[in-house]
Amino acid sequence: MMYKQANRRFLTVMMSAMALFLLFSLLIDWSNRNLELAAPILWAASLVPIAALLTTLWAHWRFVTEIDEFLRSIQIKAIFVGLAVILILVSSWGYLERYVDAPTLPMFWLNPIYWIAYSCAAMVFSRREGAPL
Repeated sequence: MMYKQANRRFLTVMMSAMALFLLFSLLIDWSNRNLELAAPILWAASLVPIAALLTTLWAHWRFVTEIDEFLRSIQIKAIFVGLAVILILVSSWGYLERYVDAPTLPMFWLNPIYWIAYSCAAMVFSRREGAPL
């Protein structure tokens, strides 16, 4: 498949999934603060943003498998950098929480931190290799 087609499909699915994720995350948060919903309802509602996050991972997997080997190698390097940043952050912060009584890092932030690290790495690798962004 051509890069432009794969990229357009990836961005369409990603933006849709992230919009659904943000909408339901905000809705669940607002409902939890302003309405007295039972725990099973909140648990069930939480499945929608979780499904949206899984959709983003599926869309990324699909994108990586649809592009050529050169662009795939850039994507895999960027994915590795994103995962390495998360692993280093979680491990380091875990030690700080355990031994220095640092405040707890909410796990909610791991997803955006991963995507920011991945995106920065993808831009750096793409520019360095002369690949399209």
